[in-house]
Amino acid sequence: MSEAMENVTGNAVKAEETKAEKFVRLGEYRINKAMDAIGRIENLANRSAYDYTPEQVETMFSVLESKVAEVKAKFTAVKVKESTAFSFGNKAE
Repeated sequence: MSEAMENVTGNAVKAEETKAEKFVRLGEYRINKAMDAIGRIENLANRSAYDYTPEQVETMFSVLESKVAEVKAKFTAVKVKESTAFSFGNKAE
């Protein structure tokens, strides 16, 4: 099959995929890329090649953990419907 034909076929498949299928496809791809990038951070632990402080290590991992928590919250956040009615918050006596 020619490259042009593969592109047409690939685009047709993507156009027909469901939102759930798209989530799985992109989720697997992006998580694998993130895991590879995080794995490369491990190379920085090599003391013969790098010099670092415990504070620098803590800062790196604090930022990573914070970002993961932020993204995770987007998946679990429930939007609260704001009330459109006005109230002073207490009843008149």
